[in-house]
Amino acid sequence: MSYPRHLLSLGPGGSSSRPGLIGTLLFVAWTTSALSNALKITSTGRQTVYVAEHDDIEIGCTFQLEPADTGALDIEWSIMNPDTTQLDRVILTYQHGQQFTYDSPFSGRFEFMEADPSNGNASVWIRTLRTTDTNTFQCKVKQAPGIDSRKVTVGVHVRPQTPECWIDRSGDQDQDVTLHCVTHKGSAPLTYSWNRVSSSRGLPARSTTDRGSGTLVIRNATDQSDGTYQCSVSNLVGQEKCELILSPAATGDSKAGVIVGAVLGALLALLLLLLLLWLLCCCCRRRRHKKDRPYDIREDAAPPVSREPSVRSVRSYKAHQARKAMDPAVYSAMKRDDSLQIPTPEHSPFSRRIPSAPPGESKPFFQI
Repeated sequence: MSYPRHLLSLGPGGSSSRPGLIGTLLFVAWTTSALSNALKITSTGRQTVYVAEHDDIEIGCTFQLEPADTGALDIEWSIMNPDTTQLDRVILTYQHGQQFTYDSPFSGRFEFMEADPSNGNASVWIRTLRTTDTNTFQCKVKQAPGIDSRKVTVGVHVRPQTPECWIDRSGDQDQDVTLHCVTHKGSAPLTYSWNRVSSSRGLPARSTTDRGSGTLVIRNATDQSDGTYQCSVSNLVGQEKCELILSPAATGDSKAGVIVGAVLGALLALLLLLLLLWLLCCCCRRRRHKKDRPYDIREDAAPPVSREPSVRSVRSYKAHQARKAMDPAVYSAMKRDDSLQIPTPEHSPFSRRIPSAPPGESKPFFQI
């Protein structure tokens, strides 16, 4: 039996020593036995987990203590730094019977499942996950001399949205028919698959599927290709479906339907044009009728005949004019003094006596 040279002890003269080898083996056995009786994390499961956005996740970290572990219990959750030369980011700890939360993007969403994790359950909840929460988390449990840790990678993805499905065909039999399936939301990688759910025969023999773009091409589609087709789009966290009904026997009518629709659309447009022309003609006719209609011109009534002025009105007018021509102060003084006479139309310097007309003649118009 040969042993590695680093496990052999050389005695005097270069001979190997059996007692040295036995001591080394005993030390290794003792160390292994001591480690097997130390603290151990008992949680099992996948080391990489994929979760949908807005979901919650539980990361297990149960542990078992041994009587030899007599030190203070220390539980630490941290985010592993991809750069091994940098420090990890601690987000939650349990020390001396107290929980401590540190500032991180998970504030308020990262918590122990148990109120007292010292009972052997240091598992945590991460709530309302976001796509930016994708990280590798480490649970480390220490109670001297025991120590153990567990790492779990969490990938947060967006579920696929319900896909949109439609058929692209020429309208004639014995022609190629393409079935399309596209989703507008979802984290890559997205995988498409087609299946004919109305028949146990599966997809037609002359069909090809593109799992990346979501298209199904059926070559020379016939009545044997009809049925209900289902498209499924999936990624790491979810799956959505849509269905199409393909009836090649009715595809010949699709072209006729398009023609009928075009004819009906043209007739409707023509009717609208005729209606517009009719409205324009009505408007023009109304304008012409208004322009040709005679207007009734009414003759105004004759103005009232002015009466011949009397001598009394003339005198009053002249007296009024004389008073206006006088100084207001003089007029007031004359009015207070009874000895002074206010000019009358006969004595007014602004009036002139109108000569009387001889009998039988009309009176002349007065002059001022």
